[in-house]
Order: sequence, then C-alpha cells, then structure tokens
Amino acid sequence: MNSNAFAHSAATLRRIHAGVGAASVCLLLLACSGPTDKELIASAKASMEKKDTRTAVIQLKNALASNPQSGEVRLLLGRALLAQGDAASALLELRKAQELQVPDEQVVPDLARAMLLTGEQTRLIAQYGTFELRDASAGADLKTSLASAYAIQGDAIQANTAAEDALRLKPGFAPALIVQARLRAQDGSADEAIALLDKVLAADPSDVRAATLKADFLLYGKRDPEAALAAFRLALKAQPDSVISRAGVINILLGQQKTADARTEFQQLKSTAAGHPETLYYEAQFAFIDKDYPRALTTIEQVLKGFPNNVRALELAGATEFQLRNYLAAEAHLGKALKLVPQQRLSRLLLAQTYLRTGDPQKTLDTLKPVLDAGLADGSALALAGEAHLQLGDAKASEQAFQAAVKAAPADVRVRTSAAMAQLARGNDSSAILELEAVAAGDSGPRADLALISARLRQNDVAGALKTIDGLEKKMPDQALPHQLRGRVLTLKNDLPGAAKSFETAIAKEPSYFPPVASLAALDLAANKPEKARERFAAFIQAHPKSWQAHMAVAELEARVGAPAAKITEALRAAVKANAGEARPHVALVNDLINQGDGKAALLAAQDATAALPNNTEVMDALGRAELAAGDTQRALTTFKKLASLQPRNALPEMRLAEVHMAAKDNESAARSLRRAAELAPGNQAIPLAQARLAMMGGKPDEAVKVARDLQKRLPQDPVGLTLEGDVEASRKNWDAAANAYRGVLKLARSSEVTAKLHTVLVSANKGAEAERLAADWLKANPKDTSFNYFLGDVALAQGDLPRAEARYRAVLQVEPENALALNNVAWLMVKQGKPGGLALAQQANKLLPDRAPIIDTLSYALEADNKISEAIDAQKRAIALAPKDGNLALRLAKLYIKAGDKTRARAELDSLSRLGDKFSGHAEVSALLKTL
Repeated sequence: MNSNAFAHSAATLRRIHAGVGAASVCLLLLACSGPTDKELIASAKASMEKKDTRTAVIQLKNALASNPQSGEVRLLLGRALLAQGDAASALLELRKAQELQVPDEQVVPDLARAMLLTGEQTRLIAQYGTFELRDASAGADLKTSLASAYAIQGDAIQANTAAEDALRLKPGFAPALIVQARLRAQDGSADEAIALLDKVLAADPSDVRAATLKADFLLYGKRDPEAALAAFRLALKAQPDSVISRAGVINILLGQQKTADARTEFQQLKSTAAGHPETLYYEAQFAFIDKDYPRALTTIEQVLKGFPNNVRALELAGATEFQLRNYLAAEAHLGKALKLVPQQRLSRLLLAQTYLRTGDPQKTLDTLKPVLDAGLADGSALALAGEAHLQLGDAKASEQAFQAAVKAAPADVRVRTSAAMAQLARGNDSSAILELEAVAAGDSGPRADLALISARLRQNDVAGALKTIDGLEKKMPDQALPHQLRGRVLTLKNDLPGAAKSFETAIAKEPSYFPPVASLAALDLAANKPEKARERFAAFIQAHPKSWQAHMAVAELEARVGAPAAKITEALRAAVKANAGEARPHVALVNDLINQGDGKAALLAAQDATAALPNNTEVMDALGRAELAAGDTQRALTTFKKLASLQPRNALPEMRLAEVHMAAKDNESAARSLRRAAELAPGNQAIPLAQARLAMMGGKPDEAVKVARDLQKRLPQDPVGLTLEGDVEASRKNWDAAANAYRGVLKLARSSEVTAKLHTVLVSANKGAEAERLAADWLKANPKDTSFNYFLGDVALAQGDLPRAEARYRAVLQVEPENALALNNVAWLMVKQGKPGGLALAQQANKLLPDRAPIIDTLSYALEADNKISEAIDAQKRAIALAPKDGNLALRLAKLYIKAGDKTRARAELDSLSRLGDKFSGHAEVSALLKTL
C-alpha cells in the first residue's frame, strides 16, 4: 500500500456516514491502488541488482506484511539484510525461510554465511560440516563458509580442504579464492595471498571483498598503509557506498593520527549507512577519542546487541569500561574477545592492564604468559609484565622485564617512561631522572615530562620542577595543565601570589578545567576566606552544572569549615546527580552517610549507586559497608563474598568479610578471613591490627600482644608493632608495660600522639611527676605543637583544673590565633571562672566555625554571663536546631527560660525531656526543676 492509498483511507473514514455502498467502492479502489506481492518482489529483485539494498528491504517488508508465510519473501529479505550488513536479522529471516520449506540449495548457502557473520561458526560446522548440496554453485558457497569457520577456529588443514572442495565444485569461485588468500596470509605468505586476490580482481574489478582484503594484507602483512589506503580508495571507486571499504579508509587514517580526515570519511559513511553496525562502531570510537566514554559505551552496546561476538566491538566496549573504571565489565568484554580470538593482541594487553588496576598482578602475568613464553611480547607487553612483577614485590623480575621492554622498543617513549617510573618506585631516583630527561627531550607528548616533574618534587628540586614545566608549556601552549602544575609548585615554594597568577592563567586557557579553580579555592581557605572559595565553586557550577568534581569540592569545603552534616550531604547528592555514571560521588555519599551513623540512608544511596554502576567494584564495596552499617550482616556477607570471588587475589574483600563476621560475633570465621587476607597481602599492616582487635574482642589480650610482637620482629624499625603493644597493655590497665612500649616507640620516631598516650598511662599509674616532666620536655623540644597543648588542656579540664586548662588552650592560640575550638574552650572556661571577655572569644569562634551546635552553646553561655538572656535564648534555639537529639541543649534552654521568667516555655521543654525518662542522663535534674515551677 502506498502513501496515496493511506491518504484515501483517511478520507474514506471521514466520510463514512455517506453510505456503506460508497465506502465499499472506495475500499475496493483502495485495495487495487497498491502494488501486488509479485510486483513488490520483482521490484525488490531489481533493487538488489542495482545494489540498492535499502529499497529492497523496504519493498520486501511490505510484501511480508501481507503474506508472512511466504518462504520466497523470507529468503529474499534474508539475502537483502545480509547484503546490508545486518547478519543477525538476516539469520532470523533465513531460518524462517527454511522452516517454510524453501529448498536447501537456495537457503543454506546464505544461512551459512549469516551464521558465520554472527559468530556461530561452531554450530555451522556441527550442522553443515558433512552436508552436501546437489547444485555446484550452492555447494561451493557452503564449502567456502565452512572454510572460513574452520579458519576462525584455528583449524588450517580443514579450512584448506573445504576451500579446495569449493574450487573443485566451482573453479575460480571468488569467495573460495578469498578464503585461500586469508589462509596464505595467516601462514605469513602475504605475497601469495595478494596474488590470489589479484586473480579475483582481474575477473571482477568491482569485487569489494577482494579489494578490501587486499588492502588489509597490504596494511597488516606488508606494513604498507599508503598502498592499503590506495586499495581501499579503488574499492570505493568501484562501489562508493561500500561500508567495509569506507571503514578501512577510516581505520588507516586513525592509525596515521589523521583524526580530522578520518572524521570526514566517517561523515560520508554516516550519510550512506547511518544505522549500519560498522557506522555505529566508528561513532563509538570517535566518542572514545573525544573522551565521551558514556556515549561511546551506549553506542557500542547497540552494536553488541546485534553482534554479541564481534571481537572489535567487545574490545572497544572493554576499553571504554576500563576508562569508566568499571573493571569487572571491562574484564568480561575483553575476556570474551580473547576467548573468541586468542591472538587478539590489544584485547590481551587491555585485559592484562585491567587485572593490574584491580590489584591482581598474578592474573596480569597469566594473561601475558602466552606471548611472553612464545617470545612474541613487544615493549608494551613486557612493560606490563614489569609493572606486575613490581606489584608482586619481585624487584629483580621487574627490572629484567623493563630492561627487555626497553630493548624491544627503544624508541617507544611510553615503554621507556614506564621503565623509568618503575625505577622511581624502586628508589633509583637519579638514574630514573636521567632517563626521563632524555625521553622528555625527544618526545612531543607530556607523559615523560609529568613523571619528571613528580620525580624532581620528590627530591625537593623545586627549581628543576619549574624548569621541566617550562618545557611542558612549550609542548602544550594552549592547554591549562602546565600552568596548573606551575601553580602547585609555586604553592609549595610559598609563592602564593605567583601561584594564584598561574592558576588564573590556567583558567583563562581552559575555563572548563576544574583543578585550577579548586587550587584557587584552597588558597582562599588558607587565607581564611571560605566565602570567596564558595563563590568560586558556585560560579563554576553555574557555568558547568554537570561537573561532579565541583560539587564534591563544595562538600569538602563545607566539611573543612565545620558546616552542618546536612549541608555536606546535600553537596554530595548534587555531585551524584551531576554524573550518575561516575563512581566517586556515589562512594563519597555512602561514606558520608555511614559516618553520620545513618545506615538506612547509606544503604539507599548504595543501592542507587549499584543500579547505576552494577559492575563497579568500588560501588560493590560501598554497598557491602552500607549493608553492614544498616545492620544487615547477612546481605553484607553475600556482597563481600561476591566481591572476593571477583577479586580472588585482593586482600580487601577478605578484610571486609572479617568485619562482617566480627559484627556477627563469629570470631572463628573472622580469623579465617584475616588469615586469607594476610596470605594475599603479607605486607599490609592493617591486617595484623585487625587480628589484634579480634583477639581483644574475644577476650584474648595475650594473643593481641603476640601479634604486636610478631610485627616488631618483622618490622623492627617501624613503630607500629610497639604502638599496638602499648595500646593492648593500656586497655588491660597494665600501665608499666604500656609505658615501656610507648617509650620504645619514641626511641624510633618522634610522635605527639604517642607522647600523649604515654602521658595518659603515666597519670593512670599515679606517676604524675614523671608525666609532668614528659610534657615539659616535649613542649621544650616542640614549642609549637598545638595538638599536644590541646591534649594537655583536655587533661586539665577532665581533672577540674580550669586555670591550667585555660593556660594550655591559650598556648594553642599563641601559635594558631584562629583555632576556633581553642577559642571556644577558652571562652567557656572564662565564663565558668567568672572572668570577663568570654563573649568576644565565643563570638570569634562562632564566626570561624558557624553552625556548630557546641560552639553556639558556648556563645549562649557567654551571652547569659553578660546578662543578655534574650540573645542567649535565641542562640540556644539555633544550637538545638542543629543538634535536635541533644537533650542537654534543651535542658539549658529550659534553664534560660526560667531565668527569663518564662515558666510556660520552660515547662514545655522540661515536659518533653521528662517523657524520655531514664534514657536522658539529666532526668533527675529535669524532675527537680519541674517541681520548682
């Protein structure tokens, strides 16, 4: 039915009231106005002869709409779809044609080719390996497909036999000659392969398959991209709408880094075959080049729906997931690609790299083993092996691999840079820097320069780092990165005006680049200008609302200035909303909610993250921790077991499992998990600390001490073992043993924290004089140690020695005049001691750290002391709004109401507290106050 017929139909419906007879005439005319099935089939065949497959498909689908049981139409539609490149749809139609009793001679050859193109070579061989057709041409076609299937499976003998059978049935059969050419090329006989293809092209110059295959052999066999490009161009001249030829041109241009020319060719491809899988593949590849990884992934997934076994599509999907840090999904795609085509080099290297990222260096080596053992590894593969050995702690094997990598690819700057960076990791700074200097001097790329800058800063060579940045700027004159790096180095040099100028230049170069904005905000914070930092972030977010980094930076800023928890959470939720496909905002939000003690909200956030990123291991870890925080130990156990099975060589999932077992009081299972973790990561100090904690939970302090002493033997110069022993002995009030352990720590390393611990155990052991000497000696050697002075203030406060506490906090203020917590404590102590001047300090503390309930509470005390009761009441209400569950704040408000003579409001507060009963520690005082009203 044509479009005019549809128009007539609509008119008929509008005039239906005119009479049934008229309507019948109209419908009769309508039925006669469209082409018949025979006409549609004939027209489709004519379109196919003209190679207009698009029109043929439309015509055949119209024919199928009126006659869905036509085997002939199904066969022709399958052939048209196959010619169009849609093998998956073609396979469906051809199988239906076979079901409708289309003769095997007609349908099987096309069916075999469709099976081959959709990756069903195993099924093809099983179903048709011994199948014979009476028609010689059809038989030759089938044998050729079988030859290709055997070749894909690596059975060269059977492939050759099938190709020869095809040529016996039909001498000079071009597809069979093409298969033979492929087999010759696999044997390394590129010249013979090209000669066979020239024979095909001599008979038919328009044979696109032969022309494109010849181009492939010239490209990969003869390493002659220019000749290959010319061959593809000739093929396009013969057939301008050839998808495979246009794709070949694009591929070569991309390999030559002529991206602009490749994009031009891609537009041509898109104009002639917009929905073709090859077009979608290159659309995804250009999105990948543009670093638009979400779009690349969405597009390549469309290809994989129709061609789930397409190795190139699997490889690109794996590379995209890798960039999105969805390593499990990357591993699945790349592993499948490698299983289909074991010789696929790029898939192997990407998979090896994926295992490195997931902390499984042994799997990296296992993946690389076939090429390493065969002596076929290039510089990139050897460099990956070097990194894997380095992660496994085998410095000797790592060095050997990197030396081999550099020898195999002496001109490959990536390999040389990786080798130099490995030397840095091993502490060979001087030789690494010399190598990086040499690479950077001869390389137009930035990688060696960036590594060199990092190495120079490790050596505190600020001047050398700045000199390297000058060189980097010449390589990247229009980019922000060199100026950002210069600003960071100048910050280290304490040249803050120079740093700010560099950051501003970076923003001018690339306004959408966030790091310099964050760096300027950090300078604002250092200058105590949080509002200025907020303004910077707000302006950037307004211009770039999808910047999750900016929203994360807002959350960090609010946390640093002591903003209410709700404000930090709000910023993190905005970061998640800005980019739901990025794992870090999700994980940060879950961590924030767990830290707030809101396990239920954390679990909801983790579930949302899992829905957005189901294969991301970071998100999976966050989900397990959220389930544990919400009290669902069984689900947490399931999640971490899954994570452990996906990362069998990673110790972290085992440590997480131990946490869950501890929460469930299953100490035996927790111990097993920690033993497995220790086997996987023997150098991880967190594991013995967890083992000691488990022993203490089980009431086995002697076992905890044993763990601590094993650590001391293994790491005699590391204070961690002695610190652990001191903590265990202190927990069981074995003060002398704890003191001895802490003294041992201080012989190894100066530590304000451990000095405070030693002071505490000496006081607990009634050795106050020794504790005083320790404190005096420490402060004499470290007069600006504000944390220790603050600690001494807390000790004095706990002992009820208010003047001494005030003196210690004032010592903090001498070094840090704007330490809000010290200001708050001094203000409170002055009020408690009846000293004037507390209000000014409380107001200053509140200005530095606004919206903090304890600080506002102190302000309320100071206002009350100055007899400003009304203002004190307002301040106390603000404190309660920030911490509504703190009953002590409400009790203070009730007392202020009593002082103001407002018994009604006082009673309301006290009645509310009274309903809490014994749950509120100040219950007795509440009852006493109620009796006075």
